[in-house]
Amino acid sequence: MARIVSIMKRALYLVLACTVAGSVGGCSLFGSWWGPKRAAWRSKAESACLSSGAVVPGPDVRPMGEYDGPGACGADRPFKVTAVGKRQKVPLNKATDLNCPMVAAVDDWLERIVQPQAAAQFGQPVVGIEHMGSYSCRNIAGQRQMSEHSYMNAIDVSGFKLADGRTVRVKSGWRSADASEANFLRAVGGAACEDFTTVLGPGSDAAHQDHLHFDLARHSKGRRVCKGGDEPVPEGGRMFSFFKDRSVEITGSIGDRAARSGGTALEDGWYAEDEVEE
Repeated sequence: MARIVSIMKRALYLVLACTVAGSVGGCSLFGSWWGPKRAAWRSKAESACLSSGAVVPGPDVRPMGEYDGPGACGADRPFKVTAVGKRQKVPLNKATDLNCPMVAAVDDWLERIVQPQAAAQFGQPVVGIEHMGSYSCRNIAGQRQMSEHSYMNAIDVSGFKLADGRTVRVKSGWRSADASEANFLRAVGGAACEDFTTVLGPGSDAAHQDHLHFDLARHSKGRRVCKGGDEPVPEGGRMFSFFKDRSVEITGSIGDRAARSGGTALEDGWYAEDEVEE
């Protein structure tokens, strides 16, 4: 009898431990056995990215292994990232967790857009990126849909450190009297929609006055949400090869709200009527 009680106590401790872990991170016991599941397209995108070689693991981009839960939050094979960039790494102000497609997108955006704009506006490179976070298991503010931050599929960039030690911040620079700062921020935000499917900046709403939000959410009919600068939505856009399939054309917001409004169900429980905007 004493042995049975001991076993039951251990089981209870395990449940409590996983509950606490779920509140601050993940617990595969709950994320894998029951509850909401991540949409299949997320795993497919991660696998395609990893197979493509778009992200090369190293000291600044370290594989984490599966991060599962709570609920549907997490990613299959994310990375712990301390610096971004392809040919030359630029350190982040703090380590962050990103899935493979997001690492590839940030690397490309930095090299193709940020560094050329820094050279044009300031005559020097960006040597540091400040961000406000990536992974956070939560809903979009004021909505029932899960945020892309829940899947390590988003990052909020707040500032850019230049080689001379100066830091250009979104909060103070977006409407700065210094034209070089304002032009730089609007350029790197506006052109980012060629690499990301959602870009939100100070011109989008009150919640984004101090950062640029980037993510790779799937929007219906391949639509992109581009509110990161003054530039028009680019025709076609680059989009990475691991998103160029039927799935990118049929997605919208998570299903239950759309179902109540009469939306048409699509694969993975997503609907075409409502659009997810972070």
